[in-house]
Amino acid sequence: MIGRRAGAAVVIALLIVLAATPAGAHTSGGPPASNYRTELIGVQPPNAGVVVSLAPDHEQLELQVHGPHIVTVLGYQGEPYLRVDAGGVDENQRSPAVAANRTRIPTGSPGRTTDAAQSRRVSRRPIARWHDHRAHWMGGITPDVVRRDPDHQHVVVRWSIPLQIDGHPARIRGQILWAPPAPAWPWWGAAVIIAGAVISAAARPRFSRAGLVAALIVMAATESVHLWGGWPYSTGSVVGRLGDAIPSIAAIAACVGALAWLLRTTPWRCAPALILAGLFVFVSGGVADLSSLSHTFVPSRVAAELARALTAVALGLGAGTAIAGGLRLRAPRPSN
Repeated sequence: MIGRRAGAAVVIALLIVLAATPAGAHTSGGPPASNYRTELIGVQPPNAGVVVSLAPDHEQLELQVHGPHIVTVLGYQGEPYLRVDAGGVDENQRSPAVAANRTRIPTGSPGRTTDAAQSRRVSRRPIARWHDHRAHWMGGITPDVVRRDPDHQHVVVRWSIPLQIDGHPARIRGQILWAPPAPAWPWWGAAVIIAGAVISAAARPRFSRAGLVAALIVMAATESVHLWGGWPYSTGSVVGRLGDAIPSIAAIAACVGALAWLLRTTPWRCAPALILAGLFVFVSGGVADLSSLSHTFVPSRVAAELARALTAVALGLGAGTAIAGGLRLRAPRPSN
């Protein structure tokens, strides 16, 4: 019985590791952690009726029109791309920017614009939100200023997006900053210490149940905060965001299920649930966010230091709980 249970747990664990890592990574549902950050300067010349800001994901731009103004955002070839007025937002379907802006990193060569526009109403609110490749770091070769002085913050790109406001030329201006990353080893050290503490507590009959109960509660809370923090940074629809969040939701559910089982029986009997809960959290909250430990800017609405702490806790508690559960796949001792 123990052998079959152990084999099933190992098979399921392997499936989790293989399936959850790409699904839970920020690169699929939103921007990855980075040392580059977009900063918005504003509209020039200033216009009180046109307000531009960064969207919650800090990569998309949001333009809002107040009053009777008509604003046209120009695409990569200078063609009309978006038209925003009090009645809503129209998108020029013949602008190459429509296809290019669907993904964070464009694929394929841009199409050619045509003189005739083909407008489609995409919103009835006077607010346009779009992903513009001119306003974020596209990767590639490390800038010279960063290679020369990697230990200090630098402005690496000054960008602008052309507009027409009531027929007059204007621009959205901003810049891209580079900041040196903080060392990742303290977070790795914290994860190892946490894992060791869980395994040590679980090995002592006096603290075994209490330690595992505490680990499961903290893991569920940590993964909930992780999911909440990263939610605004997904650029997909609600359905797409839910799809990206499946590993985190499954991790929380696995922790709750293991906790309910543990409260009704012994750690020995719920060992498979402990393994699954630990591995789910280890992968979805830890492995998928490893880049946050070694990059300055983390795509989360919580502070970057807290986001890194959440990752370290997920790695430590997840590994410690999974190992503690694995040790209990053996026949139980009579004293426990």
